[in-house]
Amino acid sequence: MSSDLVAEARRLADEGDMAGSAAVLARLASDPSTIGAWPAADRVQGRLRTEDGAAPWARRTVRLALLASHTSGQLASALRVAALAHGIALDVYEAPYHAYEQEIADPTSGTYTFRPDVVLLAVDQREARLPDISADPDEDVRREVARWRSHWGLLRSRTAALVLQTSFVPAPYDALGDVALRTPGSRRRLLRRVNDELAVAGTAGTYVVDAEAVAAEVGADAWFEPRYWHAAKQNVGPGAVPFLAGRVLDVLAAALGLGRKVLVLDLDNTLWGGVVGEDGLGGIVLGNGPAGEAFAEFQTYLASLRRRGLLLAVCSKNNPADARLPFEKHPEMRLRLDDIVAFEASWDTKPEGLRRIAKQLDVALDALVLVDDNPAEREIVRQLLPQVGVVDLPEQPSGYVRAVASFPGLQSVGLTADDGRRTELYHARREAAELESRAATREGFLESLDMTARIEPLDEVNLPRVVQLIAKTNQLNLTGRRHRSAEVLELAGRPGAVVWGLRVADRFDDHGLVGVLVAVPEGEDLRIDTFVLSCRVLGRTAERALLDALRTWAVAQGRTRILAELVPTDRNAPARPILPEAGFRPTDPPPGGEQSSQWWELVVDEQGIGSPFVAWTGPDEMAGGGRPDAAARDDEEDIHG
Repeated sequence: MSSDLVAEARRLADEGDMAGSAAVLARLASDPSTIGAWPAADRVQGRLRTEDGAAPWARRTVRLALLASHTSGQLASALRVAALAHGIALDVYEAPYHAYEQEIADPTSGTYTFRPDVVLLAVDQREARLPDISADPDEDVRREVARWRSHWGLLRSRTAALVLQTSFVPAPYDALGDVALRTPGSRRRLLRRVNDELAVAGTAGTYVVDAEAVAAEVGADAWFEPRYWHAAKQNVGPGAVPFLAGRVLDVLAAALGLGRKVLVLDLDNTLWGGVVGEDGLGGIVLGNGPAGEAFAEFQTYLASLRRRGLLLAVCSKNNPADARLPFEKHPEMRLRLDDIVAFEASWDTKPEGLRRIAKQLDVALDALVLVDDNPAEREIVRQLLPQVGVVDLPEQPSGYVRAVASFPGLQSVGLTADDGRRTELYHARREAAELESRAATREGFLESLDMTARIEPLDEVNLPRVVQLIAKTNQLNLTGRRHRSAEVLELAGRPGAVVWGLRVADRFDDHGLVGVLVAVPEGEDLRIDTFVLSCRVLGRTAERALLDALRTWAVAQGRTRILAELVPTDRNAPARPILPEAGFRPTDPPPGGEQSSQWWELVVDEQGIGSPFVAWTGPDEMAGGGRPDAAARDDEEDIHG
């Protein structure tokens, strides 16, 4: 099967179909057990570039510097293949063997010359400077954590790249045996403490990849291959390398905002056994017996993903009433209708249903992952909607959890308060849409929402959400810039700059922080560096309220105009009317400005932008950016509509 996929990808590449070839390789890359085909897949993906090195099929091109404590050729190759599962074209710089510390310390090293977007520190437990038995465990752990954090800090200060580091996997054979578990100073316990503290020690932009979990998944024999270590200084066994590469790319994709957002679930023989339309409510298999328990466990796992922020939708060939019946009546159902943000039950094809779900949720097709037990349905979706992720479920429901858990793109690098409420927020959007459909006029609908909003300056509480919004927002994003935490803080620290968050609520729900605006002074102008808005509030005039707030601020600061840049992409068409509708006019690029961008200006002493139902008050009291501090929350101002 895997060799067939490589052959198909090679054929498409020969025909010049880069996007088709990449889609086939992405399917192979979604399954690390196909390791035998990965070297050939790497060779094919190397052909999917134009003469100038561009990858027009890719969602993102990323430059990764691989700094390893061991030979890393196989890992570099596997990383390039694993990246395909996320639509990433990965350029890899491989540092010399065991030279990671020299590369970090030397500002002229190949790592810095490469100008990476991300640095991966792939280090094994031999590199941890910890004794076999410590007389002072707390001090040894503190010192080791500080050493690695120092490396991270130097890399971040010189590159602004994301920094990923694999966690330490304790050696399988410990002279202390099980005594190590109850000896506070044992190396095994020290390593795990270091892993735990490193995982929580980093700020946004530094992430620990759980290599110990990968080793547990593949097994000690596959992870530790002493013959490869002694013969070639290869720390990770060949059979485990694709699993590690997949984990690394999962974390990286999540950090870049490229993770999937919606699990689209089939029903019959996916959430329960049997066909509810034929077997009836009492005839489906759920909750009792081995298969029934497996289906129930799968639903429980899906519910946990929902609480983590993934959205759940249903796409089933079924009568609508039959499809909803188990959610409403079956006592063993772990999922309820309130857990589902879009429910498509009809006799249309799966691609048609998936398109409707994407439109209803206002997300791109590449945000969706289909979970369906039927191989024929999976194949037609792969053929007609290659952007949609497709999970290959095994025949037995006992393997469903593992199949979904290991699918690329479902990783998260952090949790915010909004993540846990995402399903409720989408339900609120649906209720608002129903209200709009009944309203006589657009103005009447907006007035009936009783909208309130609040602009707040950057602080230590909202920083993670601000960075998350910038990373994940594609449609209502003027420039597509993906500032990370350190870059946001640097912009906020510039004199006269503003970094604002926008919170919106209405009669249905509090939508939380849904917008970010970053503006920096340039001469007499105030230039918008970043403007992103969640699609949750699309069409609510919140964008005009935020821009009018900036206009008022600019007047108070003695600025003559606001300058804005629009970088058209294939995904931000909804953002293009924002500036002209707010009164901005086309203008020439400023000195040093990107010539290919569209530039817009607003003369600030002219008429205000205005928003019919959301108005900003107190601009002279707003904090103008600044780094987060404990007092920042006191500077928030309310907007009432």
